[in-house]
Amino acid sequence: MKARLIERGGDEKPTREVPISKSEFLIGRGADCELRLAVPDVSRHHCLIRVSNDAATIEDLGSANGTLLNGQRVRSQTPLRSGDLLQVGECHFVVDLGDLGWAELGLDTVADPAAATIRRIPKK
Repeated sequence: MKARLIERGGDEKPTREVPISKSEFLIGRGADCELRLAVPDVSRHHCLIRVSNDAATIEDLGSANGTLLNGQRVRSQTPLRSGDLLQVGECHFVVDLGDLGWAELGLDTVADPAAATIRRIPKK
């Protein structure tokens, strides 16, 4: 399964793709995270995405501010589907598991593959 998170662009930033490159993909502020989000409302080890050949799940790791999936707080290991909206702190992502096109994901623009994001600089 070729999974990724898509961060929609706005007026000042392009749409970006974050490839989920490991079967256990850690998101948080910690230096050991695969996706490091350096924003204050994200815990050091915030949540974990697990990907296998035929399924993907997300689990909140006891973060202070929680992980939201489609507007609902993740309370246990929860299945992910393409098109799901994931919120980690102030960061918003669309889940893409490779089984839908851009239109079905609700995206009307094509991401810039050269703009893949792994780390994020906090706002000042």
